Amino acid sequence: DATLWNRSIDAFVDELERCEALAIRGLVLHPGSHTGTGEAGGLRRVAQALNSVHRRTRGLRVRTLLETTAGQGTCLGHRFEHLAAIRGRVREPERIAVCLDTCHMFAAGYELTHLDRYAETIAALDRTVGITLVRCIHMNDSLRGGGAHVDRHAHIGKGRLGRRAFANLVRDRRFR
Repeated sequence: DATLWNRSIDAFVDELERCEALAIRGLVLHPGSHTGTGEAGGLRRVAQALNSVHRRTRGLRVRTLLETTAGQGTCLGHRFEHLAAIRGRVREPERIAVCLDTCHMFAAGYELTHLDRYAETIAALDRTVGITLVRCIHMNDSLRGGGAHVDRHAHIGKGRLGRRAFANLVRDRRFR
């Protein structure tokens, strides 16, 4: 829908300009949905939108932080590869970084609780996106089980992730 497309770009440009005016260094964005066109097409479309936004906001220092998602329906961003693909297609990749959401990662099937599986998850993140691009972590527990692809947050320690997952993240020196 061209009207919705243009409104979304206008709104995001406005948000980036507000962030810049307030000296906010990163604006979190869920990559969106492919609405039935397929992941590859959806990822290309997100990158096209970001390129359009970047053309209109040259010189701004604020970065867009692509947030991991739970993978509900046709949503994009539930695989690290999605975030890497978007960044790889953007003409100014230095303007794109990442926000991890622990609930979303768990819902998407990434393990954070058991230390060996946590290490595998973070190694996969580093291989595809790069740990140095993580600028923000939303720490939330999950009401649903791992791999459920359902975005239902819970207070830390009150959900299915449990406290051990958060201990693993907090103790990981790479995220200082």
